[in-house]
Amino acid sequence: MSARGKILQAADTLFGKIGFDATTTREIAKISNTNKSLIHYHFKNKEGLFQSVLDHYFENLSDTLQNVLLGREDIEDRLEHVINVYLDFLEQNKNYIRIVQREITGGKNMDRVIQHMIQNFQMVIKVIRKAYPKTRSGELVAERLVISFYGMIITHFTCSGVLEHLLKTDLKSKETIQARKNHLLAMADIIIKAIKE
Repeated sequence: MSARGKILQAADTLFGKIGFDATTTREIAKISNTNKSLIHYHFKNKEGLFQSVLDHYFENLSDTLQNVLLGREDIEDRLEHVINVYLDFLEQNKNYIRIVQREITGGKNMDRVIQHMIQNFQMVIKVIRKAYPKTRSGELVAERLVISFYGMIITHFTCSGVLEHLLKTDLKSKETIQARKNHLLAMADIIIKAIKE
């Protein structure tokens, strides 16, 4: 792995574990087995490194969502696939949710996170509105549906500590994540029936 890759990997680990403010370039250099001058060479400063970590996550997520949403399958299959790939993304990128949650609750990079999130939300809303005219206004308006499903998806990861005690199960297990997917797909079926009428 390149020095740049090692730095990104170490930064991702620390930003996920202890947050942007508590992470130092000295710790990143130590964990990545590089030196601080390489961090400054590749990223200018800690803020530039953090933005690179964020941008990498959001570029991957945006590309994945766009490929699914703009695919050739029928709309129900595409929406089902979005739920599956988003849950897979969150499962495979555990630091992403920690980093994003810290930032959207008042972190220094909150605006950058919001801009990325807005693009993804708008993309999904546009597809839903086009496919289901009933979602253009009223109680089942596309914006609220997307927010509801976003909440149902991320809660599994953001509240896992509490939910594991409440449900007495390991929320990180393949079986539990698959059960969550199945539940969300069943919820999507209910909503799709309502917005098709």
